[in-house]
Amino acid sequence: KTLNNLLISSGINAEYGGARYLMAGLEKIDGVEVMGSPVISCVAWTSKVFNIYNMSSDLTKKGWNLAVLQFPAGIHIALTRRHMSPGVIDQLLSDIRDSAAVQMLNPGAAASGAAAMYGMAAQIPDRSIVGDISREFWKLYYSTNLQ
Repeated sequence: KTLNNLLISSGINAEYGGARYLMAGLEKIDGVEVMGSPVISCVAWTSKVFNIYNMSSDLTKKGWNLAVLQFPAGIHIALTRRHMSPGVIDQLLSDIRDSAAVQMLNPGAAASGAAAMYGMAAQIPDRSIVGDISREFWKLYYSTNLQ
């Protein structure tokens, strides 16, 4: 079987087409760079202009549940059937475009929020302590001790 026939027979063709559509849209957004080429339904992007973790925080506030990457820093989405609903990918592209425009106004802005924590963890030279630091952070974050 060819890859296309395999995709069609397994019901993945829609997601693959959606990934190609998303990738084509991302390539038109200033400051955004597609990472690699989607094989099936996962699309990743980064920026060499602004802190991509700020875009991640911005898109989270808009209701998107996207995954962030390290080494290199980026954002990715694994498209599902739900993303293939009419207008969903177009809305994501619109939100990415709007966020990129905001990020381009202050490209040197430091990351904030949870994305900043993730980005900071990438800068720690001794990778063996990242888990310990994260665990302590979340213990303090969820602590009920108000003293």
